[in-house]
Amino acid sequence: MELEYNFLTGKINDVFEELNRSIGQYKRHYDVKIGITCNPERRMNEHIQSGRKWKKMVVKYGTTSVKYINNLEKMLIDYHWDSIENEIGGGGGPNGNSTYYYLYILLK
Repeated sequence: MELEYNFLTGKINDVFEELNRSIGQYKRHYDVKIGITCNPERRMNEHIQSGRKWKKMVVKYGTTSVKYINNLEKMLIDYHWDSIENEIGGGGGPNGNSTYYYLYILLK
């Protein structure tokens, strides 16, 4: 699996529309899953070990705020729920014990 860092930073209201459009464009060509992590490399390896055949992991947003990352993940999953591979509506990610958090998408 390839890992790409192409991420925005800033307040949710300032980045939501751009992230939303970006996810919409990826969905035209790939199956998409949205997730959050504090360690993209480790999380990529966990996805590889799960046996799912994801082609790429793209880090799309970074923040120091666990509140921002959790809210943004939920907003994007809710918006795209009918056309993404997420099994739950978010909430399984970071709990506030790190200094930086990332929202990523998986592409298959």
